Amino acid sequence: MPAGGAVLAPSVASALISRPAAQEPSPRELEVLRLVARGAANKEIARALLISETTVKTHLKHVFAKLGVETRAAAVVVAMERGLL
Repeated sequence: MPAGGAVLAPSVASALISRPAAQEPSPRELEVLRLVARGAANKEIARALLISETTVKTHLKHVFAKLGVETRAAAVVVAMERGLL
């Protein structure tokens, strides 16, 4: 072990190295998230953006993955903390 340094198990180091870099939501995904932050339901978002509710759900799924969250509220909080909203 290097002086003053920590050593990671090879399996942990490999997992960290192979993990893709965090991505930011696309401009369209941020449009959806802005409407979520205003309290809009999926149907309202779909109507406002002229897309299907399924597309709204897909955008939200991608936002959740990119921000590392599981709920709409958490996505809004993380996006605000990162200065995305």
